[in-house]
Amino acid sequence: MRSGLKPATLVMVVLILLLIAPYNGVAARTIHDAHSVDLFPSGDFSQPNQWAVDDTLTYSNDPATYTETMVAENKLSFIHQRPLNSQHYTFWAQTSTTDSNASRYAPDLAYSWSTGPEISVNGFNFNSYDQYELLNVELLLHIRITDALYQDSVRISTEYSGQYDLIKTFAHTTGELDFMNNPAWTYSLGDGVNNSWENLSSLEVTLDYVSVGSTDDSQLNVDAVGLRIEYRSAWYGGEVGHASSSISGIEVPISSLDLASGIFDNIAYSSCGLESSIEGTSGSWTSDTFETPPSQRIGRIHYELANESLDDVILEYASSSDGIIFSNFSIIDENILLPDVAFVKVKVSTITACINSISIDINDPRLSISGQIMGNLDGFNSQYTRWMVYIDGDVLSNEAITAGSFSLSFPIGKYLTAGQTSIDVEIKSWFNWDSEGNKSTTIVEINSVAITGGYELEWDEDPVCTAVGDQTLIEDGSGIILPFTSRCSDDRTALNDLQITLENSNPDVVTVDLAQGDIRISLKSEESGQAVVTTTVSDSAGNIWSETFTIIVESVNDSPVVNEFPSLVPVEHDYLTEVELLFHDVDSTTLTAFSNRSWAVINLELGIIEITAPNPGYHSVLISVCDTNSCSERVLDLEVLALPDLIVESIDIGDDTIREGDLVDVRVYVRNNGRTNANLISVRCDADNVLIAIPQPISFLEPGELGVVTCSWIVPEGDELVVLSAVVDRGLEIDEVDESNNEAEIVVTIEAAEIENPASDGLQISSSMMQTLTVVSLLAIIGLFALFAPSKIRKIE
Repeated sequence: MRSGLKPATLVMVVLILLLIAPYNGVAARTIHDAHSVDLFPSGDFSQPNQWAVDDTLTYSNDPATYTETMVAENKLSFIHQRPLNSQHYTFWAQTSTTDSNASRYAPDLAYSWSTGPEISVNGFNFNSYDQYELLNVELLLHIRITDALYQDSVRISTEYSGQYDLIKTFAHTTGELDFMNNPAWTYSLGDGVNNSWENLSSLEVTLDYVSVGSTDDSQLNVDAVGLRIEYRSAWYGGEVGHASSSISGIEVPISSLDLASGIFDNIAYSSCGLESSIEGTSGSWTSDTFETPPSQRIGRIHYELANESLDDVILEYASSSDGIIFSNFSIIDENILLPDVAFVKVKVSTITACINSISIDINDPRLSISGQIMGNLDGFNSQYTRWMVYIDGDVLSNEAITAGSFSLSFPIGKYLTAGQTSIDVEIKSWFNWDSEGNKSTTIVEINSVAITGGYELEWDEDPVCTAVGDQTLIEDGSGIILPFTSRCSDDRTALNDLQITLENSNPDVVTVDLAQGDIRISLKSEESGQAVVTTTVSDSAGNIWSETFTIIVESVNDSPVVNEFPSLVPVEHDYLTEVELLFHDVDSTTLTAFSNRSWAVINLELGIIEITAPNPGYHSVLISVCDTNSCSERVLDLEVLALPDLIVESIDIGDDTIREGDLVDVRVYVRNNGRTNANLISVRCDADNVLIAIPQPISFLEPGELGVVTCSWIVPEGDELVVLSAVVDRGLEIDEVDESNNEAEIVVTIEAAEIENPASDGLQISSSMMQTLTVVSLLAIIGLFALFAPSKIRKIE
């Protein structure tokens, strides 16, 4: 039979467990989550603006010429492009087979001249240059043709190794050609494929003045003849491309050991750190137990010495799985990866050194870099052409630039410091060349840079915020902004990373949102009442803090709202004009309105202002709309215009019967019923919507004056009724009081044309019928008569 524990005994057991819990590694909190952290997010090169790039000459701040560093297309590239290195030199002819000695050597304005004899020069000396690769050859002539060439000509030719070439003929010129005082005349002799130093050394250039007739047109003066040669030249130089990026706001996975605590054996903690208590003797220090963070791996041990101290430190460690029972101490070199254990103790021994700090990295933080080197490596100095990686200013890697892909990884714990919140990474590519001048392109391309080992632990604790409390506002007020995020705190999550949600029970009355960490309460227009808002704050672990508060919006009686009028409203002088009045009042139904002008009457029911302006010009009218408490006012600016008003008063065609084929004068009477003159009044006459005529415009009509124009109309055949219409100012070129009264029409009945019987003594045709005959009809009748007429007219007895 089992016996149960007495209550007193149970209490004692719990107390004992609580006392020994720290020593058993029992945490007071549980881990909500543990995940890795990218310590160098800019290493994927997706954001070029996170990298600073530069290209300079080696050991100089002067900009590089042939090296370009760029971050693009998710990679870092050091592009080194050296062009073909070429030099130019001009070689002058030094001898003359025609004794034209003034044409030898470099230009000096002393010249040989000719109006007929040839001038030939040669003797180009290429000593010490013929070892270089020939790239391009150009002939230079410092010559002058003093006057225009009408019949004569000047021919330029070259000859080497028996090959003769005529390269230029100057003829039929309009004036002097001066290549002595101006830049020399040039001609390309080709590239290095078509020439050689040997051929050019035997080149002879001949300048021939060809005279035609008994008199010469001009004179040829020759100062100098040269060959400007481009050749490949050896060269050397050095340039370096820089790229750097700094990441801040991080926690490096480094933990520092407390040198002031632990077991001291003939060693003391002084101003410079741990050093032996008795000079010349060994002292040792053993740390307190170091616990590996949950779900992480212990890395490497690192120590730093005070300036100029001798490194004779012996480093040892002991490990444990439970933090109670430890292994014996074992010697380990600095920066060697420790076994994956939960607890360790560190022991250091020294005779002369002063140990400034001791730290342990977590997860063995490493910098990994991958990429490739492409292109031509010709001409590089392999000893000094390198690419290097720096971390926080210290050289992490120094690699030769060799073609191919690479993927490297380096531990970086010794370069980091506990509490450090930023990491600087710099990559340099040094290009040092000593080449023969060949063209070369080399690309050092970095695909990715990653720093691993970062981690983050999240604990299951709620955020804490200061309550907002209930709020009372007034309708149509400005709302309110309540500081909120700054009054919150969380053990792991930064304030800006807290997730805040707001639930509003009555969005028709207020709008509630979060702006830059503050709760912003905005009032809906013309709304009052109350809303219940629930605020929920959650951290990255999903823990929440919540508050519910009430917002009360008290109502107010608003003034009427009168919409703005157009900037300037045109109205007709002494005519009734209606202007639209737009207004509203959300709180009142009984409104009144008035103006400060007797001739501006407001009709609220129709929403118009009836204006009969007595005087032309510019006038301002004050419009007031009022409820029982207040008024709203707007100013209506008017431009009062005196305009003409043109009408077609009548259309007159006379009293005669209208018959087919008749020519009828249609008289259109136009009157100006407006208040001002009208000028250049156009009138259009139509018959069944077909244009009859547009007579000359009526030049001028005063108010009340009547004008008339005449349109000539040929009455059509086969139409019994025709609608005659007249339109005045059809193009709306004249501003009028009423544009809708500009047209009039009449209906005209058309009779058939009269046919008169011919008299016994001959054929007669009425004058009205004669007007309707066309030239084509006459020609047809004459043709038929000629065809059927008898050949001879005889008298019948």
